[in-house]
Amino acid sequence: MTPSCRVCGRLLRSERWAARGIGPVCAKAAGERPAPRIPTPQPDHHVPGQTELPLPPMQHELTWSA
Repeated sequence: MTPSCRVCGRLLRSERWAARGIGPVCAKAAGERPAPRIPTPQPDHHVPGQTELPLPPMQHELTWSA
C-alpha cells in the first residue's frame, strides 16, 4: 500500500510526509508551519572563566544523641 495525502490523494514520496498523512502542498495551503528548531542547551558547568569549587564530603552515617 503506497501512502497518499488524505486531502488530495497524491502519492507521498517522503517518509516524513507519509507519517503525517498530508503532503507539503496541502499542509502549506492549510497554514501548517514546521516545528521550530530549538537549540540544544549547553551544560551550566562549562561557563568560560568560572572556577569549580570542590564539594565538601557527604556525611554517610547519622548519629543520634539521646
